[in-house]
Amino acid sequence: MLYTEKEKNEIERVRKVFEKHIQQMTGYDLVWSDKVGYVWLAISIDPIYIDTGNWIESAASLCNECLNDIALDVFGMTGNDHDFEDADPLELAEIKRRWKPYIDQLPEYAYLCDELLTGKNNPSAKVSGAKIRFGHFFVAFS
Repeated sequence: MLYTEKEKNEIERVRKVFEKHIQQMTGYDLVWSDKVGYVWLAISIDPIYIDTGNWIESAASLCNECLNDIALDVFGMTGNDHDFEDADPLELAEIKRRWKPYIDQLPEYAYLCDELLTGKNNPSAKVSGAKIRFGHFFVAFS
């Protein structure tokens, strides 16, 4: 089995909390694979292609992906192409406002918000255009 029953139930609980957001996303999708379990895909729908995929190893990793996507929506809305450390106070306030309904339902994952804002949860979060994250590996292109 890919996940223990407890792990799969927790991933499902997080998925259901973010279900509407996941359905509305245009740059990512969450899919089930009988071979590896849940996979978070970076996609495009015009033109259609699949860019990269990350294995969802836990409920926390799914929650992290969803929270990060919500923040990227805010950065896209403001037209700024930067990460959390360069976010202005208005962007941060909007990100936190959008996170709140989810974290209210998943308070045990509130620490992920702090980690995303400080860059502590993923030392490789600052991925340059020359690196693509795939699962737990980075592939550099020259």
